[in-house]
Amino acid sequence: MRPVIVIPIFSAIVFVLFGNYYLVSGTNKKIEGYKENPPFRIEDATASNGLSLLLDKNPSTVWRKIRNSPLDFDFFLEMKLSHVWDGEVFQPRTFQSLEVKACPGETIPPFTLRFLLRESINVDKELRMPKDKIAFVYPFQEKGIKQISIPLDKLPKFQIEKDYPNQIFILTPEFKIESQNGCLAEVTLKEKL
Repeated sequence: MRPVIVIPIFSAIVFVLFGNYYLVSGTNKKIEGYKENPPFRIEDATASNGLSLLLDKNPSTVWRKIRNSPLDFDFFLEMKLSHVWDGEVFQPRTFQSLEVKACPGETIPPFTLRFLLRESINVDKELRMPKDKIAFVYPFQEKGIKQISIPLDKLPKFQIEKDYPNQIFILTPEFKIESQNGCLAEVTLKEKL
C-alpha cells in the first residue's frame, strides 16, 4: 500500500480511538458526579445568585438573599428521590433530618419551610409540571442559632415500588426567608444508612 492511503486511514483510526476514550472518560466522571448531586431542579425566586452553593458541601460558599420574592417562596431545592433502584425494584430510602447551616459568622435567619414531596414524573412524556404534596410545614423563629437539624419523622413511610414513578417522590424543601437579607451556607438531607 502506498503511504498516501495508509497515513489518512491510520490517522482516522487514531482519531476515532482517541475520541471514544475522551467520551468514555468524560461520561464516567459525570456519572460519579451524578451519584453525589443529581441534576434536579433548583429555583431562586429572589433572583439572588449562588443558590447551587447551598448543595456544594462547602460551608464557606454561601447564598445571600438580596431582594424579596414575588412568589410565596424564596427558593426550593429538589434534593433526593424517595427511592433507589436496586436492579429489580425501587427500594425506599429512610431519611433522618434536614440540616441547615448559617453563613460563617452569622446566624440562621427566621424562615418558614414547606417540605414538599414532588411527583417524580418524566415532564417530557407527561407534558405537565409535577404535582406537589406538602409533607409538613416547619416555622423557624429562634435567634442566635448557627445550625439546626429538622427531623423528618413526619415524612410518610415509603414502600417498595415496582413501577416508576408510582409513589416515588423528589424530596424538595421550599424556603421563605422572613428577613430582608438572610444568608445560608448549606442545606443537607441526612439519610439513615
